[in-house]
Amino acid sequence: MIIVQLLIVLLALYVGSRYGSIALGVISGIGLAILVFAFGLKPGTPPTDVIYIIIAAVTCAGVLQASGGMDFMIQIAEKFLRAHPERITFYAPLCTFGLTVLVGTGHVVYTLMPIIADISLKKGIRPERPCAVASVASQVGITCSPIAAAVVSFVTISNTKMPELGLTIPQVLMITIPACLCGIMAAAIFSSKRGLDLDKDPKYQARLADPELKEYMFGSTATTLDKKLPVTAKASVFMFLAALAIIVILATFPVLLPHYDGKPLKMNLVIQIVMLTVAGLMVLTCKAEPKKVVSAQYGRQEW
Repeated sequence: MIIVQLLIVLLALYVGSRYGSIALGVISGIGLAILVFAFGLKPGTPPTDVIYIIIAAVTCAGVLQASGGMDFMIQIAEKFLRAHPERITFYAPLCTFGLTVLVGTGHVVYTLMPIIADISLKKGIRPERPCAVASVASQVGITCSPIAAAVVSFVTISNTKMPELGLTIPQVLMITIPACLCGIMAAAIFSSKRGLDLDKDPKYQARLADPELKEYMFGSTATTLDKKLPVTAKASVFMFLAALAIIVILATFPVLLPHYDGKPLKMNLVIQIVMLTVAGLMVLTCKAEPKKVVSAQYGRQEW
């Protein structure tokens, strides 16, 4: 029966992923209904703490994008990569990893990935080498972000089940960050030998012989450096980084937190309060329009 139930879950996820977008959630609801009403399984409690953290982080990141801060960080990463194109396979995953750690989600990789492919192609490096490991690094970074729901949930659940551990977010990051960086560099070394070099790849050389394909590959440049940013972009980034620093400090020194019934305020609430507060300050001081926040590309991708 367990195998049958597992197959139902996997089937619902597969069918939902085929349709994409919100279909993944609603079709998964069909699988949930089958498990509850047909098999009599007791439904669990929705992970509201995780959902609220995601909402707060996405809202703050959406305001950051509306203020031009997200584009400012992407431009910094692009300038760094274009300054060292020969090391794109090693530096690209570090950039995507770092952006994920800062923002709390791997969706920031979407804007940077075409740039990585463009730089590698113009340098004669097989694009799949940096793109493959950069994509993985962007997701691995979730386990190293102090505002990622995965990290906060792990700490919260661990302390609920085993309160004697007294686990904190900085303790988790002290393990995940070095481990992930070592893993990313190992993956980059492996990926640097992935496939044939472009000058030895007959399929690539055949594409170069086609004038239209060659124009498609080299006729334009994927870049964000030509985008003019508002003067408030840099300030919004500093405010966002300050929010991360405050969260880490409060997680490290819970004595600074308000205490209720002898217990400090839970970190999931701290993250929500800090992120929403900073988002509000960015709206007031960085002229981020609320309408742009709702329609921001970052928010649509996240949800």
